[in-house]
Amino acid sequence: MDKRWRSIFNILMFGLLMMAISACSSDTKNNSEENEGTEAQTSGPKSGGTYTILSAADPDMLDPHRQSSIYTHQLAGLVYNKLVSYETGPNVEYTDYNVVPDLAERWEVSEDGKVYTFYLREAYWHDKEPVNGRQVTAEDVVATMERIIHLPGHQAALLSEVESVEAKDSQTVVFTLKQPFAPFLNFMANHFMWILPEEGVNGEFDLASDAIGTGPFVLEEWEDNVQATFKKNPNYYEEGKPYLDEVIFKVVPDQGSRIAAFRTGQADTIGQLSPEELTQLQKTNPEVTVFDALFPTQEQLYVNMEKEPFNDIRVRKAISMAIDRKSMVNAIYGGGETSGPVNPSLGDWALPLEEREALQPYNPEEAKKLLKEAGYQNGFSTTLIVTNGYGEQLVRVAQWIAEDLRNIGINAEIEVVEYATYFSERWPNVDYEMGVGYQTYFQEPDEWLRTQLHTDGARNWYNISDTKLDKMLDEQRLILDVEERKEYVHEIQRYVLENLVNPIPVTTYYTKTPRHPYIKDSYPHASYGYGYLKNVWLDK
Repeated sequence: MDKRWRSIFNILMFGLLMMAISACSSDTKNNSEENEGTEAQTSGPKSGGTYTILSAADPDMLDPHRQSSIYTHQLAGLVYNKLVSYETGPNVEYTDYNVVPDLAERWEVSEDGKVYTFYLREAYWHDKEPVNGRQVTAEDVVATMERIIHLPGHQAALLSEVESVEAKDSQTVVFTLKQPFAPFLNFMANHFMWILPEEGVNGEFDLASDAIGTGPFVLEEWEDNVQATFKKNPNYYEEGKPYLDEVIFKVVPDQGSRIAAFRTGQADTIGQLSPEELTQLQKTNPEVTVFDALFPTQEQLYVNMEKEPFNDIRVRKAISMAIDRKSMVNAIYGGGETSGPVNPSLGDWALPLEEREALQPYNPEEAKKLLKEAGYQNGFSTTLIVTNGYGEQLVRVAQWIAEDLRNIGINAEIEVVEYATYFSERWPNVDYEMGVGYQTYFQEPDEWLRTQLHTDGARNWYNISDTKLDKMLDEQRLILDVEERKEYVHEIQRYVLENLVNPIPVTTYYTKTPRHPYIKDSYPHASYGYGYLKNVWLDK
């Protein structure tokens, strides 16, 4: 897979727009080259300065276990840590998933693969009431994991194979699994696994409106839909970090206003730009560099399979065949590729591009034949929901798809839904006929597949139920041999594209986001959270 790291950048891109922001700042090679070029001018990282992030929207709450929205978890990464995390740095690709220590300085796995023992490093909570800067203990980890397990939703599914979590002593946590489980360590590094203090779990402060963690920045104030202000954590476990004094997350709904603020140096990151907007920015600010990487998620066209005519596989295949994916991704995003059930950002866990294209052809004439076979020779009318909470590009995707569907006789009326309603009510409650949206930045093939497609999947927001597929999805997560599991994951994806066709993968595009040249050592990762800002410094 071509990850195309050309230049770098630092940005917050909400939903999708926020990915660019999570992806925000750096390309491996270019950041290294820029840093080498500045070594003659600076003796090393400079401390101080404010880093300002502009976003089109705000989270509806800060509780990272009750909300899976990108907005919540981007901010969570400034405040919290996990037991383990994903490696970042000048020699690490944006979509590499190398698990490295975080709050756990090391871990051991039993020979039978069922017991994971994590040894905590010396780390301290933020000095805020009621936690008051005390040391992190194994009891905090146990309380956090028990909370996740007993709350409904996506996070609980990641711990479905955990039989028990115990504190062996104050600095040692033992997870015992029901059976060997291939995704477990990846799930521990997942951007939903933030560790909370016991005081938060016990309700001694409001996790929805406040956040007390161990991360590089301390939440000073959050004014909903206005601004969140974070100050440097003086007791962060990595000595000398972070370099920044302050991070400001500011909500500016208007894209033009965000671009103007970035252009004049009032903001350090903004949401991803369209090709046209980027071209105009480069004309007025030729010094900016561009972060270009394969996005860690995709647009999906999804249907409610309990409603006619979407319960007919021929109709779903016709819908997929109607979409001119290549033309769309080039026109709206300036480049990308046909996606698949496992996003191509996960490398060779995804089907090869040639196979994705062959299994999802653009063939409107064949689509019309399938509709006729299904009894809809005159087409039909429906409603297509989308949100503008991720920016105008997703709305343009919905408009493009609606036009392609119109060409085969399907009249899809677009309904633009406010983000909070879309993400918290309409989509998860399957309150729609058709919809277009971005999926979460899933970090593991099991998330892309079982989470969405299993009858009991935590993100089965489509009314999917296929007993043969359920069996395959359960089996793949128990295969510990990587290559053997990879082959089975490919087999599952072929089955999905031939026999399910929902949600319909559309495209995975290349992010193109601007970056000021004074932003240094910014190495984001294809996951939620701004934790990588601990390494960032401003050369100005």
